[in-house]
Amino acid sequence: GLRTICVRQMLLPAAQPRFRGITHIFIDCDDCLYQNGWATARRITQSIGAYTATLGVSKDRAYQLYKEHGTCLKGLLVERILDEAGAEEFLTEVHKIDYSEIEPDARLREVLSAVLGVAPCWVFTASASEHAARCMAKLGVGGLPWQGIIDTRACSLESKHARSSFEAAMRIAGATDPATCLFCDDSVKNIQAASAFGWRTVLVGRTDRDTGAEVRCAEAEAHLASIHGLAELLGVAPAEGADGEARE
Repeated sequence: GLRTICVRQMLLPAAQPRFRGITHIFIDCDDCLYQNGWATARRITQSIGAYTATLGVSKDRAYQLYKEHGTCLKGLLVERILDEAGAEEFLTEVHKIDYSEIEPDARLREVLSAVLGVAPCWVFTASASEHAARCMAKLGVGGLPWQGIIDTRACSLESKHARSSFEAAMRIAGATDPATCLFCDDSVKNIQAASAFGWRTVLVGRTDRDTGAEVRCAEAEAHLASIHGLAELLGVAPAEGADGEARE
């Protein structure tokens, strides 16, 4: 009844006290800002495989480079298969994909509208900014008051396995204290790297893409089934529909 709803709303802001004091929020794009059973991820993987085949790199090796280095591009650079001049063509060509599996999400727009009122927010992607912008437009959240998109170019083509990427993101955002930066991502390795850097972390998604096993990450301060739970985690949404848990 009314009393129950009021109690929930009264207690909610104090439910996750560790996330108070957040001054900057960074949200990953693919399989985090949106989820579609990795349909778009598979399209990107296929596109990357087709491109790397022209470089003499099999699609399986390309995917392994992604797993090892955080992005296939970083792996290609490390192994000197591509240079920085070739990286731009790579980013342009591999993201010429069909985005039809990303659909408008009105509930996500509501959640993000609340989240963007907590602190300035950036989409932080190891992909290309134009790809993230297309995803955001398809979701119907591109018009929200984001501060911007931080992509791999802004991080000197590094992936989010690298400390320098988090340094670059903070510099772009004007942040000075890692402990006031909140990071949401679906990658365990990215969460581990962010946590080691001192950022606050939220792991998004409960199932591993390759194995179907439950995803676990001791370094994540909270674990959400989807980004739809972020507003509630930050105490700015009704308690109904909870899908996350915080670790004490």
